[in-house]
Amino acid sequence: MDSASKNVEQVVWWVMQRGAYSYQGLSGQAIRRMVVPSIRWKQAIYELLVCMLCFLMGRAVIFDEVAPFGVALFASVIPRKKNAAVYLVTVILGLLSRGVHAFVLKYTLTACLLFVYSQIPFVRRKEWSVLHAALAASFALMLVNITYAYLQGMLFYDLILAGLESIIGLVMVYVFSPVMDLLINIRSRRVLANHEAIGIAVFLALLTVGFWEIRLFGLAFRNVFAIVLVLLFAYIGGAGMGAAIGCLVGLFLSMATQPAVELIGVFTVCGMMAGAFKDLGRAGSSLAFILSNAFMTFYINRSTVTILPFKEIAVSSCILLLVSRRAIEYMRQIWDAGLSRIREGNRYTSKLKELTISRLEEFSQVFHNLAQAFSQISQSDVIRGREGINRMLDVVASEVCTGCTFYRNCWQRNFYATYNNMFDLISIAETKGNIRKEDLSEDFCKACLRVDEVIRAMNEVYEAYRFNYRWQQKIDECRSLVAQQLEGVSKVVTRLAQELDIDIRFKKDLEEAILLELDKKGIRVKNVTVTEKADGRMEVNIAKKSCGGRRECMRVIEKVIGEVLRKPMSCKSDEGRICSQQECILKFVEAQRYKVMTGIARKAREYADVCGDNYSSIPIGEGKYLLILSDGMGSGSRADAESSIVVSLLENFLEAGFDLNMTIQTINSVLILRSRDEIFATADLCVIDLVTGNADFIKIGAVSTFIKKKDGVKVIKAPALPMGILEDIQAESVKEALEDGDMIVMVTDGVLDSVDAQINPEEWMVDVISKLDSCNPQELADHIMNEALKQADGIARDDMTVMVSRIWKPYFSLNCNIKCNTFLKESMI
Repeated sequence: MDSASKNVEQVVWWVMQRGAYSYQGLSGQAIRRMVVPSIRWKQAIYELLVCMLCFLMGRAVIFDEVAPFGVALFASVIPRKKNAAVYLVTVILGLLSRGVHAFVLKYTLTACLLFVYSQIPFVRRKEWSVLHAALAASFALMLVNITYAYLQGMLFYDLILAGLESIIGLVMVYVFSPVMDLLINIRSRRVLANHEAIGIAVFLALLTVGFWEIRLFGLAFRNVFAIVLVLLFAYIGGAGMGAAIGCLVGLFLSMATQPAVELIGVFTVCGMMAGAFKDLGRAGSSLAFILSNAFMTFYINRSTVTILPFKEIAVSSCILLLVSRRAIEYMRQIWDAGLSRIREGNRYTSKLKELTISRLEEFSQVFHNLAQAFSQISQSDVIRGREGINRMLDVVASEVCTGCTFYRNCWQRNFYATYNNMFDLISIAETKGNIRKEDLSEDFCKACLRVDEVIRAMNEVYEAYRFNYRWQQKIDECRSLVAQQLEGVSKVVTRLAQELDIDIRFKKDLEEAILLELDKKGIRVKNVTVTEKADGRMEVNIAKKSCGGRRECMRVIEKVIGEVLRKPMSCKSDEGRICSQQECILKFVEAQRYKVMTGIARKAREYADVCGDNYSSIPIGEGKYLLILSDGMGSGSRADAESSIVVSLLENFLEAGFDLNMTIQTINSVLILRSRDEIFATADLCVIDLVTGNADFIKIGAVSTFIKKKDGVKVIKAPALPMGILEDIQAESVKEALEDGDMIVMVTDGVLDSVDAQINPEEWMVDVISKLDSCNPQELADHIMNEALKQADGIARDDMTVMVSRIWKPYFSLNCNIKCNTFLKESMI
């Protein structure tokens, strides 16, 4: 019983160690529940695939009696798999599926001999190398073949055949080993070596030999599999790979059946032609295979009966079309023999880029931490205020109440009543600014013997407290501004790191097309690089021999690049063109399809020295254009100073690449800190994308903006407070698509306020803009100003500014778009 109980305890302990979990039962004892391990479906499918490959390779027979391929594959599986018996069975089943023949028994015994050798304890503990597995397979094949020949009657032919099979087994182990390594690490592999690519090609070609000789609806499964294999790899790797796979498939199929040299030629030529036309897609590659098969049949047999039936090619083409694009891209990447060399060349560049991005991210984190340190000034303003009030009461009590004879009675026996009375004094000081005896209650005057001294001390302490509190607020605001600036710098550095880390794609086909077209024009180019950025915009860099001032970059190259890329391109005239006596380095970017022309009309307030409104109309890089109109508070030089600060800071921050929201918050903080008085300024912004024509309108306390289109006038409005009032403001953006000829009308409130109170100012402005039929922005601006002054009887009661910007397409842009659209239509036809 003791031994039995010990065994039970051991079993229970083993079960608990196998991954069961416990819970408390009703009796409070720990109870374990068994967890059944789940089936690893991916691993099971993978094992099934390896078994299937062993089965097909066991069926691979050439010359009707030579089949060492299954044995070689089993020898390469043994050192990589623990359950070798399973794969032994699949290889034997593959051999037996050919029928019960003498050579089947021979290779079955060879595989069993390899398995027995692998199970020897000394051999099992030792790690097998590829050479070890190859020698074991070669020796087993030699031993079994000689034994078999000896039993049948030794002939010289049998010795030659035994030596040949032994060599084939040795070589095939080396061929199959990379294939097995690839299958084991299929998820992590991205590049193949040359010997691995050759091994896979031979392995797949031999699989066609081992495929079933079954016909269904007149279709031979083996032929369909072989054609699909050739079509797939021709489409992936091009003409060279298609010809190589076709040659191997045709060679092994010819050796597996009746000798047919024409089969080798047909598969080779068809694979080469299918790969040559892979740029036409899978359908074009399949069509090239069909036509090549017809041509080779007519050339070899002079008949209409094709060597490869058309219906088998058609079914194979349909199977090729069903293969997912993702799988094809993966195979194309892993089979690209030049990819390793390209990565080796770009490895140092990528590493340098990674180090740069890492350092920028570290700098960004430093600035972000500094911003957090400055922003965490106080956890709670309420706590700080309560501490200040307690200190005020302590000071008053120590100066006035400590020497009073009723101190114990007030601050010990009647503490709460005294505290409330003193707190009421603080409330009176906050409300009226100064405490007088008339403001106190009768109860307080009767209870306190030193009322006048308490009032005097409380006024002095409160005045000092208010003065310190005001300066503390200023310090807090300065710290908040510094925190915003540091956070802005952090965001700029982060954005710079993101720009360095963008996915830039090189367009090799476009580079070759540009080289060809420039060569036709007689322009010799050393290097062409075409890149597509993350936002889809194209950039072309060209290095060529100096043209000697003939301006080929503007006359010829720009036009050629635009026609090849099918979009207008322009050469950057500043940093994008570096020319010397020997060489020119040119940079072409997508041309700005739109231009901006602006007209301004201003009128200062009556009797004011200057106009308090300011404006700006400048490009800010990356194909963007900025329109700003700002109205300072009041009029005169002070309003001019405030609006000038807003405009200049917006220009500088946005040109430097700062975020728009962060820029607005920073300018708002600057306006708050500039003076104790309440000062503010409006900001009316419009950021136009000159490539796409899209515009973003941002309004901060500004009046409506009007867009004059071909079919009417559109009003853009977004309510928001001006800058300089609240510590935190939210700017909302309104997006609008602009077209050629659209006119943007931005005005200050002085223009709309000039209209009579009984008239809707926005409707009046729409009517004024609609009545003038002119494409000149300056003429429209003057017309609006004159109409506004008429409404005000010629007197400007406030600063008035009208800024009109017209969006237009240059003639070359329109011409290029027409040519590109015509080219696209002709290509589609």
